Amino acid sequence: MDPFILKKVISNLVQFIPGIPILLLLCSLALQRMRGFIATIALSLLVLSSPPASNAFVRTLEKQYPPLAQPPANTSAIAVLGYGHIEQPHRAPNSVLVGGALSRLSEAARLWHLAPEAKLVVSGGFVWGDSSYTHAEAMANAAVQLGVDEEKIILLKDNRDTAEEASRMRELASQGRLVLVTSATHMPRAMRLFRQLGVRPTAAPTDYLAAPAQWWRFSAGYLYNADRALHEYVGMLWHWLSGLRK
Repeated sequence: MDPFILKKVISNLVQFIPGIPILLLLCSLALQRMRGFIATIALSLLVLSSPPASNAFVRTLEKQYPPLAQPPANTSAIAVLGYGHIEQPHRAPNSVLVGGALSRLSEAARLWHLAPEAKLVVSGGFVWGDSSYTHAEAMANAAVQLGVDEEKIILLKDNRDTAEEASRMRELASQGRLVLVTSATHMPRAMRLFRQLGVRPTAAPTDYLAAPAQWWRFSAGYLYNADRALHEYVGMLWHWLSGLRK
């Protein structure tokens, strides 16, 4: 199996969803012996779907880099990391981007309008499944609709994950100040990867998840937010373990 695909499969299994439901299913096969474990898992789902627990889990990542009001004066490139899109021929370019991708791109476009001499770098290969164009192309099409000069857009079409994006963007960073735009929960892991390559971009986090609410307002949305944060923690652990093997 392709190591990249294996990594993605493992990372999905160790997230809250679908990891915990799979654990519940397995425990149900030995119900008499596993009642306490099942109760613990169910309680974990309940707690992580509450605003205080979910927000605490997410804010640990989101607070590491402050929002960027405007790009530095010497900015030469604004790089927005890929997220995902759903190809639908009859939708407007912004409507094919998933929420996280649109949030990242809109922030990158805002910063570009403050530094229009800079390049806007969009990244991402073909999404899994049927697709006739890359994620980078989907992002570029939406960026033009957001007022970005098409001649200022650089497309990196063959990147599959953040590590590959960082490697491809290293050359751009050598030409001047690089501003890095990605989700606030993803920013700590992305900055680590760039710094491992000797690149120190200016962080521009967006797509914030933590939101105040009464403690009793349990929601699948808060569980989803915690799941996204866990994905980042697992990713950082993976990179740490990979570093130990080198």
